Amino acid sequence: MLARRFGRILLGAGLLGAAAYAFAPHLTNRISTAAVVNSELIRIVAPIDGLADEGLPAPGTVLAAGQVRPLVRRLVAEERELHRLAHDLALVRAQIAEARRGLDLLDGHDAALAARAAAHARSVRDRLAAELAEARAEHAGAEAAIQQARADLAHLRSLLAARHVAPVRVEAAEAALRRAEAAAEALAARIARLEIERQAAEAGLQLRDGQNDVPYTVQQRDRVMLERRQLADRLAEAEAREGALAAALAAEQAALEARSRYAYAAPDDLVVWERHATPGAPVKPGDPLLDLVRCDRLFVEVALPDTAYSALATGQTAHVKLRGDVALDGTIRSIRGAGARSRKTLLAAERPGEHGARLTVEVALPRDAAARITPEAEGGFCGIGRIAEVSFPVNLGVAGGLAERLADLARRLGAAAGWAIGLVSPSPAARAAAP
Repeated sequence: MLARRFGRILLGAGLLGAAAYAFAPHLTNRISTAAVVNSELIRIVAPIDGLADEGLPAPGTVLAAGQVRPLVRRLVAEERELHRLAHDLALVRAQIAEARRGLDLLDGHDAALAARAAAHARSVRDRLAAELAEARAEHAGAEAAIQQARADLAHLRSLLAARHVAPVRVEAAEAALRRAEAAAEALAARIARLEIERQAAEAGLQLRDGQNDVPYTVQQRDRVMLERRQLADRLAEAEAREGALAAALAAEQAALEARSRYAYAAPDDLVVWERHATPGAPVKPGDPLLDLVRCDRLFVEVALPDTAYSALATGQTAHVKLRGDVALDGTIRSIRGAGARSRKTLLAAERPGEHGARLTVEVALPRDAAARITPEAEGGFCGIGRIAEVSFPVNLGVAGGLAERLADLARRLGAAAGWAIGLVSPSPAARAAAP
């Protein structure tokens, strides 16, 4: 009898110890099971009309950082501006080629004219040198004729003094002397003129043409130089236009590429949470295509009663536990009361409701939480949506806080007892239906 009583006492003590062990965390921590692992959504919408790409990624697909994925392609591309720029560029390049051919022709013509001008100048100088030699020879002959005329005049004057010749013979000799002297003076003037012409020819001028101071070949070279200058200006302008048109064409090609399709480059590692568009289906601007999530920015959204507001603070540590013995430590980043407006940000998961829980607390998880929650990155959705149990440490030195904890525990026990009684005892409707 005593042993049986002792066994009952031990069993009761064990049950009380088990109950105390089970409910001890509720005395030292504020615990809530109305919590879910969540993440903000990045919604990608279509910016253009077209068709969703056939390779639109499915939910669970991991988009690596920097990876470019085509999402939308346009049915008909607008290429009028591209064709116009290509036509203008081809026209300018044809003008450049023609201008260069013209410059080559003008350079060849100028070289031929330069050779002709050099030959002409050389010939003029040679001719003037020959004429100078001829004039000097004639001048030497004229000087000899003067000497002869003077000798004849002196001889006739001696004969006239001896009365052997008539005075008319002396006068004829004097006239011959004057003619010889005049011819010599004319030849001297001719030599001076030829010297002037030779000096002018060496300077590139011609004096025998009453209207032109330079030869025709030199005049043609001047005309060719002016034409070449104009053609060079047109070539420089065309080359400048070619560069501008080539840059505009490249920009238009890039813009056409951007207009004809839409591709998304992931800035970080992202996971496709939901695909709104069907691959190959038509989409309009503003239609949602994909919802993406970042697995390195997970948080837990927790629901608590309003009475817990004064016991929590941002930056406080919270313990998060998930099924499968996954435990994490997070940090409270926001606390919103019951009267606060709901978040406008799109969230991947919806927090489960709990009676009397109107306080919303967000607990930020470490960056490696996704790898610890679900090792499979592909298709695992980083554990988003998993229900969690979150405990917030409570300061037991405050009597009011302890009383509040005990009252909360009593409420929980009462709810559990009512649930158990409801399972054991039948309802009135069930008793009335029983025979």
